[in-house]
Amino acid sequence: MFLQELKDVRNLLHARTGSIVGVGMTAFSRIVPAYFIDSYHVAALSRTADLPLLRKRADIFCLEEAGGSLPENGRNSACLLSHALTRGYLNSLPDPKYLFLYQGYPDLEDLAKKEGWVLLANPADLRLRLRERAFFQQMAASLELCQVPGAIQPIAVIHKKDYKVWAGDLGPELVIQLPDIAQGGGRGTFFIRSARAYDRLRERLKGDVWRDVALTSVLIRRFVKGTPASVAICATRHGILISGLQKQLIDLPYCAYSSENGIFCGHVWDGNPWTEAVQEAALKQAEKIGTYVTALGYRGVLGIDFIVDEKAGQVYPLEINPRLTGAFPMLSLLHIQNGIIPLDIFHMLEFLDLPYRIDVSELNRRYRTPLKGSHLLLFFPPEGQDVRGFRIRAGVYEVKPGDPVIRFVRDGMDYADISNENQFIVLDGPPAPKAVEKASGDSFSRLCHLLFPYPVADAGGALLPHARRVLDWIYGLNDE
Repeated sequence: MFLQELKDVRNLLHARTGSIVGVGMTAFSRIVPAYFIDSYHVAALSRTADLPLLRKRADIFCLEEAGGSLPENGRNSACLLSHALTRGYLNSLPDPKYLFLYQGYPDLEDLAKKEGWVLLANPADLRLRLRERAFFQQMAASLELCQVPGAIQPIAVIHKKDYKVWAGDLGPELVIQLPDIAQGGGRGTFFIRSARAYDRLRERLKGDVWRDVALTSVLIRRFVKGTPASVAICATRHGILISGLQKQLIDLPYCAYSSENGIFCGHVWDGNPWTEAVQEAALKQAEKIGTYVTALGYRGVLGIDFIVDEKAGQVYPLEINPRLTGAFPMLSLLHIQNGIIPLDIFHMLEFLDLPYRIDVSELNRRYRTPLKGSHLLLFFPPEGQDVRGFRIRAGVYEVKPGDPVIRFVRDGMDYADISNENQFIVLDGPPAPKAVEKASGDSFSRLCHLLFPYPVADAGGALLPHARRVLDWIYGLNDE
């Protein structure tokens, strides 16, 4: 079947047999296939306030609702699916069962083989290889990508070399990352701008341990002043599909209490603010990376993080994320709103092995369609702090100029439910009260997502007053 329009995907997926099940810590993170599959299912961990809204589109099993739970160090798809209550739910669904995942895990592959599940994900050993920063460094050199000066070093160099040595080699501003920290979003990343900051970090890493992980190496690079950005690609049997270059938001004020830097807080799509030269440089490098990983057997969605130095006309790829990324499902919802087949749908089709044909060039032209909107990822406040965001309901809210009250308007779960630029959506949370009570205090614990129909930040990445007011309201920093 030739796929060109959204309805073509629906017709193709309607013909398949068995059960397609999205698997995630929250149900919202896997909701997109429900726009194309009437009998779509989701298995999620967290009991969140948006579940009644999401259930209008999909059948959702929630482990916390069913009375189950996972330990703090076991909050992943493998542990969720190995829980007896989750397996009982899956056993009630028609065979064969296809699981749409964030990423694969070695122990999950063993469980899937035992249970007869089909994982719509790359082999775990391939994913683990591709996520390594050493792999990226080698690939970047092989493909002659535009690289930020710096290299991976043994962890001992942090203790042996002073700040002035690195400043002399790379400049006075540095980015130090810990390759042994597997989770992204800013974990294990530090921006160093002075000898004092360097010495403080060196003291923190004195035992060569961070986040309870033993450290073996450190990546030290020059800090490049520019705009954080990303591209999502999908490696298909027909070629590489590439999203437009999208602006990332990092280190927003509401997560300033974190001890790490480069914290991912969301995206802004503001109608292609990039020059043609910047876009072409990013897309050309994305094409090279996609072709390279495809040759290794990789299929489906992969994210590429960049820093864009528009003054110098340079676009530096920083790392790849061989999995679904923080742009999903928001990027897919914007694509659906614009009549474009989402990338994660092609990810599913690759692993479902359904026959289809596409015009790669035409789809990539569509993916470069200017999008308009934003999403903000909100985190738990510092441990012990009570905020309004723990108690609000999911749905559409409105904040009118001159009106001191932010009001709930109606139910809604995606950008298409927003009718004007005074409105925004709260979903992907907030968590149930019991989850709030048991929060670990980790600064990366997620409170909810906010969806806006317009760019919430200026060209420099600073939040606009309208968005700041919403955040102040969520975090209870005013008297409304």
